Amino acid sequence: MRVGILGGGQLGWMTVLEGKRMGFEFLVLDPDPTAPASKVADRWLPPERVNEFIKESNVITYEFEHIEEEILEKVYDLTLPSLDILELKRSKIKEKELYKKLGYPTPDFVTACWENLTEKVKAFGLPCVVKAERLGYDGKGQYRIYHPEDVEKALKNHSKEERFLIERLIDFSFEFSLIGVRDARGNAKLYPITVNQHEDGILLYNHTRAFQIREAEDIVLSLMENLNFVGLLAVEFFYTWDGKILVNEFAPRPHNTGHYSLDGCYTSQFENLLRAICGLPLGSTKLKVPSGMLNILGLSLKELDLNNLLSIEGVKLYWYGKEKRPRRKMGHINITANSEQEIEERLERLVNLIYSHEPS
Repeated sequence: MRVGILGGGQLGWMTVLEGKRMGFEFLVLDPDPTAPASKVADRWLPPERVNEFIKESNVITYEFEHIEEEILEKVYDLTLPSLDILELKRSKIKEKELYKKLGYPTPDFVTACWENLTEKVKAFGLPCVVKAERLGYDGKGQYRIYHPEDVEKALKNHSKEERFLIERLIDFSFEFSLIGVRDARGNAKLYPITVNQHEDGILLYNHTRAFQIREAEDIVLSLMENLNFVGLLAVEFFYTWDGKILVNEFAPRPHNTGHYSLDGCYTSQFENLLRAICGLPLGSTKLKVPSGMLNILGLSLKELDLNNLLSIEGVKLYWYGKEKRPRRKMGHINITANSEQEIEERLERLVNLIYSHEPS
């Protein structure tokens, strides 16, 4: 079985590494031959060779959302999850409207264009969050608006053709993720809940928690069924101080909050993606041991104290081999332990070791 992956980033890299254990072959379509997945795939192809990529792939999937339209049109028939679902994700407005249509709880929102954003924000009320409709991730294109002048600062980063989502700023108790996997026959499984800690819009670390939130589970299963979803779906939620949950956003691909599954679960999110899109039985999503994950942001390997890091019991380092940039995800550390308390203690120790200063 030859699997084509659109995108050469670390999500594709981990998918390739997991799939090669199972005998899969991989083609990666990406402009950069030195991207993480490009380097470990059986074949790397640049975008201009997309026809060859299609011809040699039995099935195609994607590891990020921002793919050129002309490529998407060509790979439509072979791609899972469906590119109709990807298009929902590529528009924050369409995504929020879907939640509203399906009756899922989500923060109040309105839409705006460049010309009327200031007026719409004033009418909506402060504080709020303004999000560009497209191309925003890891905090990019997202702005917390506390004062009217904050809108003017945000507009300087965008063109007059863009649309925006204006959303209520939620004071939440914690943020959590729930990842589901579903095959073409409608079989579905859920991974354990993880509680997530973000810094400036980027996930810094997360860890599993031994509790269930039935409403969130029902939403993820319902969303996969309503979308006739085949593949891996990650959904991020807010848990409010009064015990309510709100859907924040979804991602129809492997997700940063699921990296812990490489060491903490019987079947990783990457392996289960491949099982789902290739018609194989889904693997167990059960937790073997309490687990957590810490992102390494904007640091080179030389800047890490590997002797101290790797002396911590339960630590595994995953290094992506990317060029260092400020706040870029350069790698991550998975951590396992015998208890949730140990996980939290070890994560705190790792944060102190790696970030004796703010993430650069």
